[in-house]
Amino acid sequence: MSIGMRSEEDIEREIEIAVVRTFGWAVIEFEAVLFQKFLHMSAQKSLMTEDIFRKHLKSMEAKGYLSPVEFQGKRAWKRLIVESDFEEFVLTPEEVKDLLVKAKAKSKRKASQKKPQSEKIVSESKALAVIILRYLEISMLSRVKVKRKIGEPTLIDHVESLHHALVESRESFLNYIRKNLPRVYDEMEKVLNAKGEEVILRSLRVIESGQRTYPPQ
Repeated sequence: MSIGMRSEEDIEREIEIAVVRTFGWAVIEFEAVLFQKFLHMSAQKSLMTEDIFRKHLKSMEAKGYLSPVEFQGKRAWKRLIVESDFEEFVLTPEEVKDLLVKAKAKSKRKASQKKPQSEKIVSESKALAVIILRYLEISMLSRVKVKRKIGEPTLIDHVESLHHALVESRESFLNYIRKNLPRVYDEMEKVLNAKGEEVILRSLRVIESGQRTYPPQ
């Protein structure tokens, strides 16, 4: 291959990196907004159509880079990786074998140290997830004996909306609760102040990952 020529794999990788970079600090973004930001930030790819862009998103979904979500009735995408995850290292079979041996030995030495901390984080996230669910159920209690209106948010809809709002900012998170879940505003604000944004985000992800366990309210 002559200098300056790139393979289809190289071009596809550049586009995938550009897509992930387009998310910026956001974890979730609307598909239409993502496409417009992609065109703006990637001038050399500005001739790409929305259909072609969507095919790239589907390909990235198959690779585990992105996950489709629905937010406020619109199609959106959740970023599952960061740009640094695309870094590649070319190693010889001997180097790979040596690294695996060293990694295995290192893992055994530090297993007793890492496991307690990992378990603590998971346990804290699960416990807080239960508290958040209880608050949401309290806020939605008035609807329990009333047939839910078409289009009215379910419990999981609120969880996903809270997640998206907190990714944007602390203020967006509190504003969403004030507007949509006012009955538990004070309690949720106290939890946010006590635990912090990162812990709340982890707990919301715990709920989302087990959303089949929680039927729509």
